[in-house]
Amino acid sequence: RQMSFGVAMFALMAVWSLMTPLFSGPDEPSNFVRSAAVVRGEWVGDNVLPAPLKSYWTTLVDIDPQFGAANNIPWCFAPFSDHPGCGSRLEETQVTDIPAWTNMGRYPIVSYFISGVGTVFGAQDLSVRSARLMMGLACTLLFALSVAVMRRRASSSIGVLLAMSPGTLFLASTMNPSALEVCAAIALWTIMPMVITKEHTRFDALAFGISGTLLILTRAIGPVIYVLIVALSYVATKQRRSLVVIARQFKSVLAVHGAAALFAAWWYLKIYGYQTNNLLSDGIPSISLRSQIDEAVRHIPLLLDQAVGNFGWLDAPMPRVALFVACALYFVIIAKGIVVGSAGVRIAMIALCMLTIVVVIILDVNYYSMLRSFGAQGRHIVPLLVGLPIIAASSFSWKREWEMTTVCVWGIVMIWAGLGALRRYTVGINGDNAMEMFSDRAWSPVLGFWPTVMMLVLSTMAVVCLFPYSRRANE
Repeated sequence: RQMSFGVAMFALMAVWSLMTPLFSGPDEPSNFVRSAAVVRGEWVGDNVLPAPLKSYWTTLVDIDPQFGAANNIPWCFAPFSDHPGCGSRLEETQVTDIPAWTNMGRYPIVSYFISGVGTVFGAQDLSVRSARLMMGLACTLLFALSVAVMRRRASSSIGVLLAMSPGTLFLASTMNPSALEVCAAIALWTIMPMVITKEHTRFDALAFGISGTLLILTRAIGPVIYVLIVALSYVATKQRRSLVVIARQFKSVLAVHGAAALFAAWWYLKIYGYQTNNLLSDGIPSISLRSQIDEAVRHIPLLLDQAVGNFGWLDAPMPRVALFVACALYFVIIAKGIVVGSAGVRIAMIALCMLTIVVVIILDVNYYSMLRSFGAQGRHIVPLLVGLPIIAASSFSWKREWEMTTVCVWGIVMIWAGLGALRRYTVGINGDNAMEMFSDRAWSPVLGFWPTVMMLVLSTMAVVCLFPYSRRANE
């Protein structure tokens, strides 16, 4: 059943991948070019001087220039929410830049190896779709690992399912390092209680090693997120062992994580931050630090909206009613976790909320110092936020009917969100034109509109039906 559930989740990600235009994910053209470059030996590329449109992390890469044509494709619809999907085939798009360039040239490379495998078909649409599926497969494996961990903990997997929000599913169905980061964070949140409370097992070590290593190496802020997850999990877990005992039993895994952190630090200092001292904001007037912090705090509701679901270049929020239903579901479960959970659970969840606010402020102030704009996005804080439903849902026992109701609501929200994404790309978001996608579409998914809708419903229903429900305590 668990294996079938994993297959169903991958099928759902594949459907999402097929129902949106190529390069509809945020920064997806640059992520695609970087993926193609990394697997062809261009780990960084040649330097490009900072400029507003080609910022600090842009590099030139010595690969087939046709790959670089991806940078020209999505601008007929991104980031204009009222424009339906469009775009030419990659293999037929005119090359305008030789050599090719990518805005992600100095970002950590691990996720690009995964999506890069899909680019083996060369500079054509098939490579883009294959690269998307490779990222979806990696995220599915991490998600399945998380569910397996919860089963070993004899705890409900509801928190893991809720952590897979529509926004995360969309990222995993495109090509974005944040998807791998979020799924690795979900796996780490689920395995940490086993690491903290149980005797060493090979499975625990494997899950701990994979999730922690991927989280550390996927994005520049990864080592910080890793430390926060480990620390907060320790606070939230009952009957925890001493840190010395844990370190002794998982010394090999912690050595791997330490080596990964050292590599991440070296990459950040030598590669990622290579020219961030040449500030593009020099000479541009700045508001006060207090005003920057105030703006960052005001930015948080928008980030939470994006975290639950945004299906484009921050231009396509999920349907409002679906968002309210999803938020109500999260609120009920998180509130119950705080009320009935242990003191450690309450402290960890409250601290997690406070630390998320601090992270947003630090990110926005840092972006403002470099670009004179506030650049934090919802996906940047999701690796922390997924800890809330995971901690809350595992802090109390679930009856089967509660689980079934929660999973059904999740499925309804997911289908609703998928239809919202289809609306955005088939007709654009123009007032009350949602129903036009059923009769007067300007763009259709690669497999056709109605087959895609049918696959969206069926794959979501498969996930709901195959979800590994917990048994009642008296069964």
